Amino acid sequence: MSIYKILFSALIILNSNLSFSQKIKTTLNSRVDSTTSDEKNLYNAQWQGFDIGFMSTNKSDQWSNKIIQSTSIGLNVFEYKIPLFKQYIGITSGLGFNFKTYTFGDDYSFISTDYKIDLVTGNPSLYDASATVKYSTLNLGFFQIPLLLDFSTKKSQKKSISLAVGVVGGIRLFTNHRLQGKYSNGDKFNNVIIDNKYFHTNLLSLDGMVRVAYGPFGLFGTYSLNGLFKKDAVEKISPISIGVSFNAQKTGSKKSRKEKKVTL
Repeated sequence: MSIYKILFSALIILNSNLSFSQKIKTTLNSRVDSTTSDEKNLYNAQWQGFDIGFMSTNKSDQWSNKIIQSTSIGLNVFEYKIPLFKQYIGITSGLGFNFKTYTFGDDYSFISTDYKIDLVTGNPSLYDASATVKYSTLNLGFFQIPLLLDFSTKKSQKKSISLAVGVVGGIRLFTNHRLQGKYSNGDKFNNVIIDNKYFHTNLLSLDGMVRVAYGPFGLFGTYSLNGLFKKDAVEKISPISIGVSFNAQKTGSKKSRKEKKVTL
């Protein structure tokens, strides 16, 4: 075979290889492009963030509380919004923790029996009838899961007006009764009292909730649907709370995979 035929054959083979390599490179690049354009929208919801509010037992006389000294603090750590119509309408759920403190009259303390809970005067739990109580509180902690119908006016939360309405279910994590003050001899006390019946508070909570916000800042209100205490332990007490919220903001969208360059 002459040198010209050999060179001609080599050129044909080289050209074929370059064409094949270019086809592979084009195909791979198109796959990378399609992968990196596969973006997941981050839908903002009205849950994740921080809440703080004031509570009322919604009762008078014996079971009335000091509203300014009764607080509800929410640490809402996770949210997920299922879009029904893009960002504008969706169903929101998530996870969070709520810590409630009810402050009652200074001369009251809790007495728990096998079947009932009473709020009485005289401070019998201190074994000192002359003791002076400065603070008398009932403290509870809950793990919570919301189910809210969520409305927003814009895709971005930054300048959106948002409204969420629904319920929040919870399970009780702890309950205690705290008394602070002075004994008759002048000694200070700060007693945390734990009851094996959890002062007859309900294990499960169910609250109706309304949340409204402009951007990340908002207001919220709740109403207890099943009451603070177990049925027959005391008259039904359905606390309400009103407060302010700061909602965590998601921005833009995220890519399902990182963009990679392919070189052959």
